[in-house]
Amino acid sequence: MRRREFIRAVSKAAAASAFLGVGPCLSCGGGNESAAGDRPNIVLLVADNLGWKDLGCYDNPDVKTPNLDRLAREGIRFTNAFITASSCSPSRASIITGQYPHTNGVNGLTHIHRRMMLSPFVNTLPKVLSRAGYNTAIEGKWHVAPYLPTSWYGYRERLSGILPKDFLITSPEKATEFIERNRNGSFYLELNYMDTHRDSRGEFSPVESFDYDPDTIAIPEYYALPDWPEIRAEVAQYYSRLSRMDAMIGAVLTKLEEVGLAEKTLVCFVSDNGAQFPGGIMSLYDRGIGTPLVMRWPGKIPAGSVDDSLVSTIDLMPTLLEAAGAVIPKNSQGKSFLPLAKQESAEGPIEAVFAEMTYHVDYLPMRAVRTGKWKYIRNYSDDAIGLDQLAHKPWARRLCEERNPDWLGPRPPEELYDLEADPNEQCNLAADPTYAETLGAMRTLLDSRMRETNDPYFGREFERNYSGRESGRSREEPYF
Repeated sequence: MRRREFIRAVSKAAAASAFLGVGPCLSCGGGNESAAGDRPNIVLLVADNLGWKDLGCYDNPDVKTPNLDRLAREGIRFTNAFITASSCSPSRASIITGQYPHTNGVNGLTHIHRRMMLSPFVNTLPKVLSRAGYNTAIEGKWHVAPYLPTSWYGYRERLSGILPKDFLITSPEKATEFIERNRNGSFYLELNYMDTHRDSRGEFSPVESFDYDPDTIAIPEYYALPDWPEIRAEVAQYYSRLSRMDAMIGAVLTKLEEVGLAEKTLVCFVSDNGAQFPGGIMSLYDRGIGTPLVMRWPGKIPAGSVDDSLVSTIDLMPTLLEAAGAVIPKNSQGKSFLPLAKQESAEGPIEAVFAEMTYHVDYLPMRAVRTGKWKYIRNYSDDAIGLDQLAHKPWARRLCEERNPDWLGPRPPEELYDLEADPNEQCNLAADPTYAETLGAMRTLLDSRMRETNDPYFGREFERNYSGRESGRSREEPYF
């Protein structure tokens, strides 16, 4: 979208917003929300590019995350939670709308693809909660519509500045001050941390007070990466950033206790996509779409619970709205798993999770379905996944030359993985006739969901667009 067209679109949206009365605390949807006195405050903590097993409570022995580990001990930890898209903007839009990216229109990074920004007329989690009487606030990364006001999406307060450089949360001060001011009312606080995102140079700048020795850590097995010193050094720097985020989260949890709100607050922690290592972000493998998901609600969610049911972040909005006694919008495509979180149900509401990519920076059209045992990925082009912000790293390019898969090489039309025998998805079984029946069943499962949700890629043919070794290299503009 050209600048003039973009400004014109924003102006029209603003005028329509004013005409319809859509403001910071109104919603476009209908329904009567509950005003129950025992409804919880809600704190939603979203990490940026954090791998799904990169916390101490997920059995990583090297990383130090005492506050998130404590949150898991005092609540529930989901071991099979997945996002809808391995890209920041689409994933975050699904979290707050309960819709797939192809439904809400956020199909790529919105600070680059501005036409993909979330419409201000879509129902969002903060809009519905605001209408229900919650004071709603956001701090940190705003990536679903970064050039539009957060008030259009239901946030009554924006605790961060409006420039990308202000999106990085460096102190818990604003969050704790918000909690103090709202101690006598109902509030929704969304904290979007960017610590585990590479900076504009493609680096993890380590934090001196959270130092890790690369020689004393192991590269997580699920990364499916070699034990090279260069990679261990990157992982150590990444852990340093993660530990700083954990410390700031700890300050927020402490504040809830100080003002007597810990027992009255539902805290939810999740990541928007996989870590920024080859095969993580931008891929639909488990290391790209798997996410840590921890929830604490004292007296409602049994402490120390662990659940391996399949859950999706598309289900977060209806889950949190049910906890708040608010009406779930009819166009939500997710299902509440609150009974599962409260351990009132032995099984989750779904038997398969679905994920997709259309764009990150470059064109990466693919769809996937995952059950407990199988993963099926359908690629709609052979465009290379690429290396995101790692294209300048000699070790990353050497990895593509020496090891399989080649992230700068063409992709096949289909991929099928036996997750029990091959949890790191290294052996593609799609062409093996032994698994033809399973392949057919997974195709049907994916087709059914795509048809139900009016996915525009349903029935589209595979395209051969690959143009060589440089294909798929992301050219992400600096975001902060």
